[in-house]
Amino acid sequence: MHSIRKIYANPNLIRNFGAVRGVCAMNNAATTAVDGKKALWSTNKESGHNYSTIAPITNYTTTDSVQKVNNVLMRFYSKSTKSTKHHREYISDSDSDSDSDDERPKGKGKGKLTGESEFWRRKMRTLHSLLDVNKDGVISYDDFQVLAENFVALGHLKPDAEVEFREVLKTIWETQFGEITPYNLINAEQYLTEMHNAVNDKSQRERIHAFLPYLFKGVDKDHSGFISLTEYKLFFKCLGLTPEDAAVSFAVIDKNGDGKLSIKEFVKLGREYFLTEDEKRVSRMFWGPLINDH
Repeated sequence: MHSIRKIYANPNLIRNFGAVRGVCAMNNAATTAVDGKKALWSTNKESGHNYSTIAPITNYTTTDSVQKVNNVLMRFYSKSTKSTKHHREYISDSDSDSDSDDERPKGKGKGKLTGESEFWRRKMRTLHSLLDVNKDGVISYDDFQVLAENFVALGHLKPDAEVEFREVLKTIWETQFGEITPYNLINAEQYLTEMHNAVNDKSQRERIHAFLPYLFKGVDKDHSGFISLTEYKLFFKCLGLTPEDAAVSFAVIDKNGDGKLSIKEFVKLGREYFLTEDEKRVSRMFWGPLINDH
């Protein structure tokens, strides 16, 4: 019964509830359990409403019918989750989405905004310069596409991961920067403003690292789940940085000195780069040397 409650808690599955109506031949109703009590939910078929509206009704059915509907809903739930399996796998490879206490700015109280320090602004300017692939002073969706192609061209991403990677970048652009047009160009100050908003908005902050697992898997040549200095140099090459830059950064962020980074370490460092204002964190070197502030 836990699985069925999960279905009703998921709006996407509620919207698709009509997909099982043909097999729920119990006066156009489906049965579930809420807090241990039987309840019936009308699909409102006769009213002409769409199946996103689920209203309670009062009559009851047999235990056998309840079990049948439960089985149908559980099969539907299982089928509905298959299409997102690979995406969940990539995201679950990272550390927890929730902010840990040590990612909050040092010396700042609860409720304070992230991104208020000059150090944080310098990091964001550094990242803006990397995303500005053609170095014209602004980033565009074309820059995002070129960056994606740099990693895809290495040939280490599986086809489904490649599609997901491009879709993640598209979603990031539309969420943070708006519509995809040749005229939507983001300069450094605009980027700082948008990133400041993103790291202080919980829904965006929890997804800010969504693209990082694809970068890792793009350079993980042997699919070992770890990247060496050689593979980290590939990462920096895709960003337009030098092997020397990669060697310096890798020496700093490889804190345990084992000569490799796991995907969890990689994603944690990349995410921390966005969220911390502690200048002592090794994550400051994740995207290479910080540019000189101005």
